[in-house]
Amino acid sequence: MRPESTSVTLRRDLSEVAQEYDEKKAAGKFISERACPLIEVAEASATYPIMNRENFKKVDSTLRAADGGYNRIEGTFGSGTFSCDENGLEYRIDDRRRKRFATFLDAEQSATRILRYRMHMARERRVQALWAALGLTNHNVATAWSDSANAKPIDDILTGIETLEDNCGCGREDLTLIIPRADFREALATTQVANKSLYTYPGIQPAMLSAVQFAAMLDIKQILLARSSYDSTEEGVAESNAQVWTAGVMYLAELADAGDDLEVPSAVRMFLWTADSPDLPVIETYRDDSVRSDIVRMREDTDEAATAEANLMAYQITNT
Repeated sequence: MRPESTSVTLRRDLSEVAQEYDEKKAAGKFISERACPLIEVAEASATYPIMNRENFKKVDSTLRAADGGYNRIEGTFGSGTFSCDENGLEYRIDDRRRKRFATFLDAEQSATRILRYRMHMARERRVQALWAALGLTNHNVATAWSDSANAKPIDDILTGIETLEDNCGCGREDLTLIIPRADFREALATTQVANKSLYTYPGIQPAMLSAVQFAAMLDIKQILLARSSYDSTEEGVAESNAQVWTAGVMYLAELADAGDDLEVPSAVRMFLWTADSPDLPVIETYRDDSVRSDIVRMREDTDEAATAEANLMAYQITNT
């Protein structure tokens, strides 16, 4: 992709810095790209076909007829829409500050890491808002998980798993659980999980189970542990930390993997318009002599959208 003008330089080297940051730092903190799987699209907005779940649920006669004919079926398709918006941030690197700290850090790499974190945070909040706005039917747990002796988190989750298996015609190995860290901690502290782990993971303290181990215990695809936090106050006001994903609210859903075709069912998708944003993210630099600074720009052109059948492919559990 060519920059808009000769004064703007596309920085592949800084993209590598951002990629390294994603792999080492962001992967454990932000879940937006897994909670809303990425798919690349050639248009900024469009209506696209959705393969309806009925295709995988109907029962047909497969017996060949006496006249030699076979029963003919037709696939059913719905439709969804997306409309990408550009999001971006710029970081100003002052010439004097760059020289002052040159022996301690690489200013452009530091700016890239800060921008990447802030862009991740903005997208994390967009994806969380998308899930909260799906309008899913709420399902309270039978007993609050804070009641460690009597709560049955495995049973509560299995109810959702079996509901989606019936609704979607999918296997539990296709399902993802999005769970805030407070609820994950409470689940691991329950007697039910402790008893189960004695046989599944002997020798491991239940409270020390990882999200991967708990997902294997449930026989599902993955657990996305939501634990990102942000300062909810304005600049200059005393810090007040808040979790991005609301404690007590969990989502179980059929989700595709990044890059999967639209034929693969997924409750939500993140559409990346590659004509304007061929990478996630695009990183550019340019000079602003009016303030004696170099500017690092990070941007992406996406839409985080629910599919037409999201309400049938997702299940909300409330721990209350």
